[in-house]
Amino acid sequence: MSEAATLGIAAAVALGVWLVVLGVLAVATRARDPHAAPATMDLPGDESPAVVNLITNDWAVGKAAVPATLIDLAARKVVSFDRVGPEQYAVRVPNRPPAELAPYEAQVYEHVRGLASGGVVPCEALTTGPEDESTKWWKQFRKAVSADARQRGLSRNRWAPAHLVTLGIVAAAPAGLSAAAFAALPSSSKDDNSGGWIFAGLVVWAVLMAVPRHLRAERDTPAGLATAGKWFGLRTQLAGDDNFAQQPPTAIAIWDRLLSYGAAMGVAPGAVRPLPMGAESETQAWTAYGGRWRLVRVHYPSRVPPGWGRSAPSAIGLGLLWVVPAVFLAYVTRDLRGIVYLAIVAVGLLAFAYGASLLWSGVSDIGRRRTVEGQVLRRKEIVSNSNSGKSTTAVFLAVYGGNGNEVRALRCTPQVASGVRAGELVRATVSPHLAHVYVVERLAPMVSIHTGS
Repeated sequence: MSEAATLGIAAAVALGVWLVVLGVLAVATRARDPHAAPATMDLPGDESPAVVNLITNDWAVGKAAVPATLIDLAARKVVSFDRVGPEQYAVRVPNRPPAELAPYEAQVYEHVRGLASGGVVPCEALTTGPEDESTKWWKQFRKAVSADARQRGLSRNRWAPAHLVTLGIVAAAPAGLSAAAFAALPSSSKDDNSGGWIFAGLVVWAVLMAVPRHLRAERDTPAGLATAGKWFGLRTQLAGDDNFAQQPPTAIAIWDRLLSYGAAMGVAPGAVRPLPMGAESETQAWTAYGGRWRLVRVHYPSRVPPGWGRSAPSAIGLGLLWVVPAVFLAYVTRDLRGIVYLAIVAVGLLAFAYGASLLWSGVSDIGRRRTVEGQVLRRKEIVSNSNSGKSTTAVFLAVYGGNGNEVRALRCTPQVASGVRAGELVRATVSPHLAHVYVVERLAPMVSIHTGS
């Protein structure tokens, strides 16, 4: 075996060690679940609705924090809501400076004031601009809320300096070995400047160290857990009132700040729905199906697991299209050596594993059925275009059975999912491994689904 290949394998092993260390630290630093206090109608503290959203939403600022903040500003008489028609509302911004506001509250206020004409803006016009501009606006809001929560001692950065130092030291091994492997390639000139390979190693190290930043940045503190538990007690009380869930934004005249906190904790969808400020989410939804309120994360599988939603014959055929070329590639390249051969083998093994998984799932599903019964949390349609110019539509139905906090959406044809809407109770007949949907039966009319963050 060549020196480059040996170094490449060593780099891969070192990378595996780094991933193990990252996984251990990720598990050790994940946010803990608070214990809910007894149900109550009293406000447990003076935290803002946005901060309450963070500590009751698995320590992540959810999009519902934005409309909840606007509702809270109305409850505090900074702005006001007017009903202008059936299910239509407007925000009125008084011609006077607001009281002292937190930075993220001032951000929401300035956004509304900037959209107002004559001191009034229709609620349907409250969007935060084009995608790039909206992303920047949301990032600023989220950082400000997190800063407030940290200042109050309710949350902290997930990664302590000791964690980052540990990851940095362990990441030096795969980075250095990768640079050495590139330098040892036969095509590399011995007269090449070693600075180029050092730079390559630094790039690998920087890429690895960027990974933790993409994991959730906030985690709990002891004070945060205790405070969140108290707010969960309020949420339990509000969630038990079906009438509260349907209250519009103007209901602050009756509910005062309770409405804003209910919006922040996902139990006041009637107040949030008319305020299109990023509260709607395709990937999260609050639901009481199963006996208690919980936030459910929705996944829409595409490549993983392999063949999700396909029929057994389709999966078998596609599996053969992956396995046969992979075996052929391994055969025709059997005489190659060095790092190029290792790369080809790696690609071939991945293709073979993917195809073998499709084959196993397809064969296992032949003639077998199971039922999935629950509430449709989300309905999402995805249109894809083929090389021939034809477009196909897939309908994803997130059918939640009442257990756990995550659900994989079922992939259906438009015909199978015809007439099914979010909030309905359904029974789907699917294959056990690929979850190919044969039929969806509607069991009950649409019921309330709460917008996620």
